[in-house]
Amino acid sequence: MVKYIMVRQFKFLCTALFSLLITAPGFLQAQRFKAVPTLFSTFSSSLDRYLAAAAATTRRPDIRLSVARLDHAVLLDMPMNKRPHSSAFLFKTTYKGRPEIWAATAGHVAQTGEKLLLTFYDGKKEIPVEGVLVQSGPALLSDAALIKIEKPLPPALQPFELATQITPQEPLTTWGYASNKLYHIDNLTFEKDNSRFIRTDFPAAQKKRSSLCGGPLLNPRGEVLGIHCGSSLDDKSYAANIHIIPYLLQAYYEGTAHIPLIAKEVVFGSIRLDERIMYMLCTDEHGKILNQEEIYDQLPQSLIMSLYQDPEVRYIKFLLGSHVESQPTYRVLVYDKQTRQHTFEPFK
Repeated sequence: MVKYIMVRQFKFLCTALFSLLITAPGFLQAQRFKAVPTLFSTFSSSLDRYLAAAAATTRRPDIRLSVARLDHAVLLDMPMNKRPHSSAFLFKTTYKGRPEIWAATAGHVAQTGEKLLLTFYDGKKEIPVEGVLVQSGPALLSDAALIKIEKPLPPALQPFELATQITPQEPLTTWGYASNKLYHIDNLTFEKDNSRFIRTDFPAAQKKRSSLCGGPLLNPRGEVLGIHCGSSLDDKSYAANIHIIPYLLQAYYEGTAHIPLIAKEVVFGSIRLDERIMYMLCTDEHGKILNQEEIYDQLPQSLIMSLYQDPEVRYIKFLLGSHVESQPTYRVLVYDKQTRQHTFEPFK
């Protein structure tokens, strides 16, 4: 920024000096000075290009052009102050080398195939953008969803870049709409990343919480680390890890994708994006059942790891369910602790 100001001052001084020279008697008539106006014009244009580029790099991004209020299309007839809403944001990515712009939100705020309205604000007027939710993360493993933009984006909008990794010591910020206003919560402290969700602290005084879901969790460089998907009464905040995005894109374009099933850095295998973990069962090497758990609203990582560390447990089995052509289908993922390999078995 200092360099930008200095170049502006230098251009001002050069322009003033040139103005004095060309007004001097006989200056432009002198043969050796005839090329000076052309040279100065070229020099001035070069300075202008530098200043424009410097201004673009030093200008702070306007978050209002990146984060949107998210409304359900079927509820748009309701008054704005009464209809439920959440948040979403734009981001840039590539798929097989092709640059693309998408929107993301939390998976629980809308259903696949639902039409949505994203409303941005440029400081003077609202900028509506139509989209449809086309892909959600697997239940229990990621609360993330992709929104496909229906029409070309207005050029004023500013998609985020996605972060490649998290630096635990950096302060984080989350943005989102609550009560029709854009809020941000600064200086969140990173606490944990289990490859599925990022956990941070959350200020107890923050009362407006629900509609923040779907907004971005940003690092100090303005890169997206996660998608805000909720906070707890013990003042913790959770964001779906942005690493889910490539899997969601693959599932959208290719029909399915396989995502690693990880607990505390142990990879138990991989499941399809459309599969849900419904049941977990542990046996010894002879097939004796040692523990069984039905899985409801979250994957119990602590329980999985305690069983993983139990010397009597040889096999950990996960019952996976999905729908194929509207018909429920099941299969069993079997993890062998001794070989650290996984196989699939048909459900009996």
